[in-house]
Amino acid sequence: MIAKKLIIEVRKFKGPIYMEVQNFNDCFWVQVVKTDLLAMIKGNFDMDFETGFILDEKHGAGYFGKDYDSND
Repeated sequence: MIAKKLIIEVRKFKGPIYMEVQNFNDCFWVQVVKTDLLAMIKGNFDMDFETGFILDEKHGAGYFGKDYDSND
């Protein structure tokens, strides 16, 4: 997702946001602070570039993880 669009999605989302954390064998979803997430996006990506991440809204929560559709 483009950084500008991702920032808009994070700001307008109401509810907890969970970020995917993985190691070789396991995958965990850890709740993040929205302001820290926004600072990370703004600090690491230009506004008009693809971030490789997506905010997926499922079951009343936001899941922030790898965007497998936009990255080959």
